Amino acid sequence: MMINRSCEPSASFNSTMKEAAWTQTSRLLEESLRRHLKVTLHLAGAGPEQEIRGFVTVINTYLEEIKFRAEDEWLWIKFSEITSAHT
Repeated sequence: MMINRSCEPSASFNSTMKEAAWTQTSRLLEESLRRHLKVTLHLAGAGPEQEIRGFVTVINTYLEEIKFRAEDEWLWIKFSEITSAHT
């Protein structure tokens, strides 16, 4: 399942993330979901950038968010909060 263009984040999405970077990030999120591959996410928010490690359990393209398992907690993370991802 590819997070296609029609399901990409809206114009309010972090304007610094380029389309190519989002394409790469979305592929990694999908791979994490499909193969239970652990990934590291860099998140932007009100405070300093955070880094969390875990795997994607759900991708909700309608609400533009993922459900992420990090350690022993489950988090709903908006696409707009994700600045980058890597293995």
